[in-house]
Order: sequence, then C-alpha cells, then structure tokens
Amino acid sequence: MAFQRYFLFLFGLFFIAGCVSEQVRLPSSVHQVYKNDDVQQLLLLAAQNSILFHIPESTTREIEKTEVDQKCREIENPFWSGQLSTYLHELKKRPEFLSRFHIIEMKRGDQKQIQIQKDLDGAVTISIQFVKTENRGKIGLQTRIPCAASLAEYLNREIVMTDFEFPSSVDFNEALAQLPEKADVPRLKFSSGFLSYLAERGVILRFNHEISFEKTTAGEFAFAKVMDQLAQDVKGPFHQHINYWFKQISDQSNQADLIQMFGVISEKELRSGVKVESEGDHARRVLGQSDLTYLYTSFGIENDQIKYIGIAELETCLQKLTKDMSGLSLRKPASTERDSFLRPGFSCTTDSKPIK
Repeated sequence: MAFQRYFLFLFGLFFIAGCVSEQVRLPSSVHQVYKNDDVQQLLLLAAQNSILFHIPESTTREIEKTEVDQKCREIENPFWSGQLSTYLHELKKRPEFLSRFHIIEMKRGDQKQIQIQKDLDGAVTISIQFVKTENRGKIGLQTRIPCAASLAEYLNREIVMTDFEFPSSVDFNEALAQLPEKADVPRLKFSSGFLSYLAERGVILRFNHEISFEKTTAGEFAFAKVMDQLAQDVKGPFHQHINYWFKQISDQSNQADLIQMFGVISEKELRSGVKVESEGDHARRVLGQSDLTYLYTSFGIENDQIKYIGIAELETCLQKLTKDMSGLSLRKPASTERDSFLRPGFSCTTDSKPIK
C-alpha cells in the first residue's frame, strides 16, 4: 500500500508538471516582436498613408494544396499575406501611388483583374481579384506524390492540384496610374498613429466597409474617432503583454506566418482579447483550412456616445491570459496547434471608456 501511495504521489507530480509552463519572457522592445523587416517597412509605408486592408474571411479560407486523398496531401500556408506583400513591393517602387486610394481589397472573382471601386463619398478601393484553378491528372512513375507513402500504392490514382492566379504587377501599376489624388473622406480621416503601431509589429487592421459608416446623431463617425483615440493610447508605456501575444501568434499560427491582423470590432457588449474565427474541426481536418487568430478590441455607440475598450484594458486582459497559460497556473483549455492557435479564444469584459 505504501508503494502504491508513493507511485500515485509521483504520478500526481508528473501530471502537475505537465500542466505547468515555464515562466514567459516578455519582449523588452518591439524589435523582438517581429521577424521580417522587409514586410514591416512595406506595412509602415501603407500605414503612414492611412491605407486600410479589406481581406474577407472567404479569402483567408482559400488554400493551395496538392491532394490524392485525405491521407496523402500537401497543404501550403495561407497565401493572402504573401500576395499582399507582392503588391506592397510595387507601391514601394512607386510611392506616388500611395496617395491615390484608401483601401486595398483582396477577394476571389470570376476572372483575375484589378478593379477600381469608388463609393458615393469618394472612398477609393483597389480590388485585387483572383481566380481558383484546379489541375487534375493521373499519378505516374515520375509523379511526386504529396505524402511519404509508396508511389506504387498510388499509381494511376487521380491527383488534384489547387492553385490561384492573380493579376500581374503590371496590371496593378496600370490601374493605379490612372487614378487622381484621393479625396478627403470624413469616415476614413483619422490619425495614422495606430496603423503605424500595428505595422511596426507586422500587423494590419482587419477592416470592413460597414464598420466605418456608423455615426452619432451629431454626425461623428465612430470608427474614425476610435482610431484617433487608439493612436493616443499607443503613445503610453510599452505594452509588453500585447507584444508578447503578437509574437506568439506570429510564431504559432499558420494564418499569421507573414502578416497578422488586429480587429477593431463594433459590438453591443464591449470586449477585448484574442479572437479565433473557426469553421470547425471538419474544415481544418478534411478541407485543410486553418483558423484566423488575432488580437482585438471593440467599440459601440451608447446613448449617442461613442465608447471603446482601450489599449490599457487590452494589455490587462492579455496579462491575465499570459498568467493563465504560464508560470504556476494550470494550463487553461486552449489549442496550441498551428491550424487553430489559441482556439477557442480568450476575452475580457471591462468598463468601456467614452470618447469626448
């Protein structure tokens, strides 16, 4: 009996040790957060010109893959960020184009093309539209199969290669060359400080058109006011826990391998934290999709007053998440798989602050 109790005691110690993480090392500078100086510079150019990015969820779900069956396939990392950086390189070569539009959009279309879309208030969107292609063939002796199995096992089986075709850099430049200088659009007129803060960390704001139209009865555009306030917030002390999770998401999430996102969300119950957009296990395991993981904060209009959750509150929330996932705390339920990092997410409800 004594031996059994001793064995159970040791087992308990090993179990607890397995649930305990090492104490985290928070970054002491922004340079420890991001690993790609080239893309960082491209994002800063865009941020300094207040350019926004509309990357629909449908785009983040698209994947390049070579597949015979679910057991024999090769799936590439999501391609949207790599393609975006290609077009940003063109803007670096022709910086005069940066002042001619407000938004870059990337979505699947009926044909590969660059469309110029202009809203009634003068906002100009560069819509980069790509097409999906599927090439099918039979596996022969010279075929490279997308798994480590024996070639003989798959001879004469059908193999499918899914790819995407994008407009060329020439098409992109020709479309921009036709544009005049962009007009001032009140709903998109705000300080670029927060966009630059994100760009320094390899991050873009997750923008959608609808969010920018919300306004008070006095005509104040809520999104623009929140962006101005966030630009003030980031002038405060270094945000170690925000930077820590930017780095973790960059290192651990397939979707954030090159560029990641930050969400400023309009909602009734204001929260901040980590959001994981998931289509579920079937989409990950069968279709090969990876979930989008990103930090976020939120705002809303209450009694005709704009309220938001600030950077200080987000820092406090992520400090709690860090404590829950490290040190002497038992690890909370959260996936650490690259296909769905930090699923199902983490959020905090705190007192919102009014914007005067």
